[in-house]
Amino acid sequence: MITFDLNWLAVGVSMIANMFIGGLWYGPLFGKRWMKELGFTMEDIEGGQTWQPYVIAIINSFLMAFVLANAIAWVGITAVDEGLLLGLILWLGFTGFSFGVNHAFEGRSIQLWAINSGMYLAGLLVMGVILTLWT
Repeated sequence: MITFDLNWLAVGVSMIANMFIGGLWYGPLFGKRWMKELGFTMEDIEGGQTWQPYVIAIINSFLMAFVLANAIAWVGITAVDEGLLLGLILWLGFTGFSFGVNHAFEGRSIQLWAINSGMYLAGLLVMGVILTLWT
């Protein structure tokens, strides 16, 4: 059962941490490679950006943190290694290989899959730690 009896500060910090990871991931860490894989230039990115993708990213980060906090509560996780493991398991079961299917049918490269799904792996691992420590 979904609970709203959560540490909302931990959910908020997890959401912000995930957004920060995304900014680093698609910026200085892998931004150039990501753009190359998609055939984008910096002009494409700067000229085509509107506020909608950012709103969607914020909502996504909030929902990820909220659902992960619930999963941690359901399982009764109290140790950091368990929070990390749950983040990994959720990534494996719902994100990493789902992205793989999409990328395969879209004819996209394994490098693009690694960049796109890797960001969610990093986010789920960090959020798993934050939520475990603060729950």
